[in-house]
Amino acid sequence: MRAYRLTAAVLVSALAHALVISRAWIPVPTPPAPRIPLQAQLLERPAPAHVARPDPAPRPAPPKVARRPPPPPAAFAAPQVADATPLALPGPIIPEPAAEPTGESAPVEEAAPAPAPYPSHASPVAGPADAGPPNDLPASGQLTYTLYLGTDGYSIGRSTYSWTVERDTYKLISDSETTGIVELFRPQRLTYISQGRLTAGGLRPERFAMTRTRRGETVEARAHLDWGAGRLTYGRPAHPHTVALPAASQDIVSFILQLALNPPAQGRFHLPITNGVRFETYELEVLAEERIETPLGLLVALPLKQVRRDGAESIEVWLAVEHGYLPVKVRFLDREGNPSGEQVVDAIRVGQR
Repeated sequence: MRAYRLTAAVLVSALAHALVISRAWIPVPTPPAPRIPLQAQLLERPAPAHVARPDPAPRPAPPKVARRPPPPPAAFAAPQVADATPLALPGPIIPEPAAEPTGESAPVEEAAPAPAPYPSHASPVAGPADAGPPNDLPASGQLTYTLYLGTDGYSIGRSTYSWTVERDTYKLISDSETTGIVELFRPQRLTYISQGRLTAGGLRPERFAMTRTRRGETVEARAHLDWGAGRLTYGRPAHPHTVALPAASQDIVSFILQLALNPPAQGRFHLPITNGVRFETYELEVLAEERIETPLGLLVALPLKQVRRDGAESIEVWLAVEHGYLPVKVRFLDREGNPSGEQVVDAIRVGQR
C-alpha cells in the first residue's frame, strides 16, 4: 500500500513537470507590436477645380404689344370730346354753336323775331332800352374762373372776363385756355372781344370778334352791329351773312354784363344774341334767388337758365347779388341736356364806379 502511494506521487509529479516544460496549459502573452509615431502636417486646401458649365439657351424675346398711353387717374381722366362738338373747352359764356351757316354770298336773311323786353328789378315792364340801368358799371374790372369738366370738380382750364370803360365806350375781353393734362393732349384757346357804347339802356355792342385755336388751327368770326342802318353782319370773313338787327340785341360777351347792369325779375324773356358764327334769340328763365358754394364762400345768387331746345346746347348762369349781379358761375349743357362743363369764379377785382 505504501509502495502504491509512492508510485502514484511519482507519476503525478512527472506529468506536472512535463506540462510545464511543454507549456501546453500556460498561456504565454504575445508581446505588443512596436508603436509607430504619428505625424501631422497642416497643408493649404487646394482650390476647387473650375468646371465650365454651358451657358443656358437664351429665351425668346416676348412679342411686342402696342400699348396705348396710360389713362389719367379716374378722378382725373382726360375729357373725350367727339369731333361733332365744335368746342371741347367750355366757352367763357356759352359753348361754340354746333355749326356755322354756309353760303357763298352775303344774303339778307329773315330778321329774328323781336324779343319781349325782360322783366327788370327796376321796372317790371320796362326793357333795357326803355330805362337806364339801375347798376353802375365800374370803370374797370376782372373776373377769373376755373373751368371744370362736367360737374365732377376736375379742373381743365382757366378763364378771365375783363372790361374797361372810357366815357361812353366800353371794351370786354373774355379769354379761356386749357391747363394741366388737357393742355398736353388737347390744347385750346378761345378769345371773345366785344366793343361798343354805354348808353342809358346799358351796353350797345357794335363790333364783336371770336378767335379759337384748337389742334394747331385757328378759326375766326366777326360781327358788326350797325344800329344806324339796322343791320347785323356776322360770320367768317370769307362767308358773311346779313340780317335785320332787332332792338336790344347783344353778343355772347356783352349780354352777361348787360344782365348785371339791369338784373331781371323772375319770369321768362327773350334776347337776340350773336356769337359771331350764328345769330339767334335765346329764351331765358329767371328763378328765385339761392345760395351757392364758391371759392369766395357762400354767395346769394340769381339763377338764369336758357330754356332748352331739342338738339341744341344751353347754359345756366348765376349772378351774385352781393357783387353787383356779376356772373359767378356758368354751367354748360350739351345737346342732350347733360352738364358738360362749369366755370366758377375764384376772384373778383373791380375799379371805381
